Amino acid sequence: MIIHVGIIDQDPVRLITPLLDEAVPVQKMVFIGTEVQREQYDRLASILTPRHIDVEFFVIPDIINITQIRDRIHQLAEQLKDTGCEIWFNASCGLRHRLLSAYEVFRSYHWPIYVIEPYSDEMCWLFPSDREQQQVQDRIQITDYLTIFGARCELSENPMPESLNAQLWELGQRWASSALELGPGLATLNYLATTCRKEQILHVELSEKQQGYKELGTLLADLEETGLATYSDGVLTFKHEEARRFANGEWLENLVHSTVRAIQNELPTIQDHSLGVQVYRKIGEREVRNELDVATIVNNKLHIIECKTKGMRDDGDDTLYKLESLRDLLGGLQARAMLVSFRPLRHHDLVRAQDLGLAIIGPDQLGDLQTHLYEWLKGAGGEAHIHNPA
Repeated sequence: MIIHVGIIDQDPVRLITPLLDEAVPVQKMVFIGTEVQREQYDRLASILTPRHIDVEFFVIPDIINITQIRDRIHQLAEQLKDTGCEIWFNASCGLRHRLLSAYEVFRSYHWPIYVIEPYSDEMCWLFPSDREQQQVQDRIQITDYLTIFGARCELSENPMPESLNAQLWELGQRWASSALELGPGLATLNYLATTCRKEQILHVELSEKQQGYKELGTLLADLEETGLATYSDGVLTFKHEEARRFANGEWLENLVHSTVRAIQNELPTIQDHSLGVQVYRKIGEREVRNELDVATIVNNKLHIIECKTKGMRDDGDDTLYKLESLRDLLGGLQARAMLVSFRPLRHHDLVRAQDLGLAIIGPDQLGDLQTHLYEWLKGAGGEAHIHNPA
């Protein structure tokens, strides 16, 4: 029986991921933390308990007093010694003074100590030094990851059959490849779909001017061919609400998600992905909802992708700051975020995104979306297959 021990901090993902690895023996996990971290402990326990891993919370004083912290951890070490089990200390997390105090105590007992290296996600042994490093299996799911950071989520159920999904992916690729030419037409289609949403109907009459738009005519023909809409006598009628949402901008989200699914065949570090994730966080007494257009876990790191089909002239900074905030709140230090924009971005937006550590795919890159997404997701580290673009 092996008992793992680790210190809770604001980003405790690396305390959980090795425990989900089928190659890592574990019977129990002891979380060290202060009384104010009990809620965090409860969230971590809710992930491990259903997986038949025993958990325990060991409280240390919430003070910066090395002697008292070390004495308290000595008490824990003596309790663990009496169990007769092998003890492994995970030194990946914890405030510096707590972590160094615990390291000193566990090292004095000659117990194995490891860290999960953030980029490669490898289990690296500090003691004993002759143990082989090993890649941590990519097992954590989106719901688990968000739970760690105090959020609950609802994953969308895609009602569309696989054959239609393939059609929509192909349609999205066609529109994305002609992003600069089709831009005005898609803006008009987006407006028409928004009009339907506001009036809660599925049909809309085009003005004479709109009926003469060549690019819009191409898009309407595509929707008819796919069976998502009909267009007759100047009236556009969507087949159902899903079709209206697709025309209202969800085509880009669908395209990005389908592309991530395709990349997963080449990049095994992609372990989970979802389209349209509804995320709920408690702030005081109220619950705040956000939607993640596309979310995926790659090499045990959360990746958030925001898809934008409208221009960012009025709300560019808001979009970027919100994306940065969600990345940090929901994913911790290792999370990554990207904006995929169908409309051209201003130089100001590109500079601001770089300052915030956000990746960008703009309209001139959409035609080669799979390559750009692959390179970004590969940047999460870990082991991957060789990429051979078609």
